[in-house]
Amino acid sequence: MNYIPLGTYRHYKGNEYEVIGFSKHSETLEDMVIYKALYGDGGTWVRPFSMWNNPIEMDGRTVKRFEYIGEPNRQIELTEAHRALLSTLQKCEKIDLDKQGKSQRTLLERRIAALKVALNLINKEQEKINGITQPNTVE
Repeated sequence: MNYIPLGTYRHYKGNEYEVIGFSKHSETLEDMVIYKALYGDGGTWVRPFSMWNNPIEMDGRTVKRFEYIGEPNRQIELTEAHRALLSTLQKCEKIDLDKQGKSQRTLLERRIAALKVALNLINKEQEKINGITQPNTVE
């Protein structure tokens, strides 16, 4: 399979899609592109790789079926994930551990620790993207 980058593409009809992965057809072993719509219900689609890069005729001229317009916006995804996890962590930390049974207290402590690990991983990924150290490491 030839390479195409993951990221955002504009279809010749105007809608935008994000290529999220690649696969092979189970019967024919044909290379497939997996992508999701960035409009409407955001459905996930699959298209043969050969069709993805295949130019088409439109209004008497040849155009690309899909035009690459950018990398996936991981920063937005990471920021949203960080916000959601931090909110959950703050709610968990407000729970009075002394009012919980031993097994519930242990479970809550483990969940809090897992949320902190996830937040720190997101912070590290954001550092890679931004090239700077984030001050919000969770301890």
